[in-house]
Amino acid sequence: MERWWNDFKHIWMDHHPRPANLEELETLVKGAIDYFNRKRAYASKNGLTAEQFRNQAVSC
Repeated sequence: MERWWNDFKHIWMDHHPRPANLEELETLVKGAIDYFNRKRAYASKNGLTAEQFRNQAVSC
């Protein structure tokens, strides 16, 4: 979880404009969750996204 927060702050938030209100913040956080779970591949997971890695683990 600490790694996710670190990536969220340094990879996601540093590259997006600061949200002006709660709705923008919610949209930004939802986008980050989607990105880190479904789009970003991790070397520690053999190049799979978090979602692909979990699905592979469940099917074994």
